[in-house]
Amino acid sequence: MKKIIIILISMVSFSFAHPHFFIDSKISIEDGFIKNEWIFDRLNSRVLLFDFDVNENNILDEEEKQEFIKSHFLSLEKNNYNMFLAIDDEIEIKPINIEVKVNKKRISLHFDMEARLSDTFTMCTMDEKIYMAYKLQEINSHNKLEVQKSEYDFCIGVVE
Repeated sequence: MKKIIIILISMVSFSFAHPHFFIDSKISIEDGFIKNEWIFDRLNSRVLLFDFDVNENNILDEEEKQEFIKSHFLSLEKNNYNMFLAIDDEIEIKPINIEVKVNKKRISLHFDMEARLSDTFTMCTMDEKIYMAYKLQEINSHNKLEVQKSEYDFCIGVVE
């Protein structure tokens, strides 16, 4: 009986230490901006559509999109939107042009960050609670970049 209790306690504690959202990331580094696209996995997109599509018309209307942004993006502000960006020192992330889209039943979140990037910079995703896992799918930049990836996050740095 003690073994079963220990196994159950272990399973419950491990269940809190894995990502709940899997996000495919696409990044484009352009003059003065880092353009981000986060595409939520199919299962969570379905659940999120169910939660936020209040009028049940299978799309997110403007008011529903704003509620989604407030709940699932702006709430990340206290952790710098799960991102680290540094040129010489760490830069506070201030997203602009925030937009939500639904394409092929997947929710995507688009946002830009103003960043006057020098020859060297570092950008990483990081969720200290491992609530969201970020998988870098695509990156476009005129800089020569070095990318490091793990199962849950990624870092991008300029190669000098």
